[in-house]
Amino acid sequence: MKNIKNITFAAYLFSVLFIMSCGDAAKKDVKDTNENLKEANTDLKEAAVDANEAAKLKAKSDWQSFTMKSDSEIVAMKNQTTRFKKKIEKANKKEKIKLEADLQNVEKKLDGQKMKLEAKNTEFEASIDKFDASVETKKESFKREFKHDMDELGGAVKDLFKDNVK
Repeated sequence: MKNIKNITFAAYLFSVLFIMSCGDAAKKDVKDTNENLKEANTDLKEAAVDANEAAKLKAKSDWQSFTMKSDSEIVAMKNQTTRFKKKIEKANKKEKIKLEADLQNVEKKLDGQKMKLEAKNTEFEASIDKFDASVETKKESFKREFKHDMDELGGAVKDLFKDNVK
């Protein structure tokens, strides 16, 4: 009976030690897992910041390219209107009045496009600090609309002097 008590006590003691050692290992694993999770969250946040910075840089670069191209188109159209003014001088009086009025209208629209581009550029520069998807969406929408308006204006300039002035 003493043997059975000793064996039972030893088994009980062994079980308690085994359970306690498993608990310590489990606690260590949980602690390691929490540390790894914190590191992964930190890495994820850093990656998100890096991706946001890269997106900002790309958006700035795209925007600068767009504004430079648009400015050069505006300058080219202004030069074209200047050349057409000289051609208008050679037109007869009736055509001259009509062409000058049409040319003024085109020049006003061209100036309006330049002002729209400058205003949007100022807005973009102010909003790039809080860059998000809405800034990108607004920028792309403006680019499409502006390009469409510039294409129409370019067509109007060409059509204005197609057959009217020789």
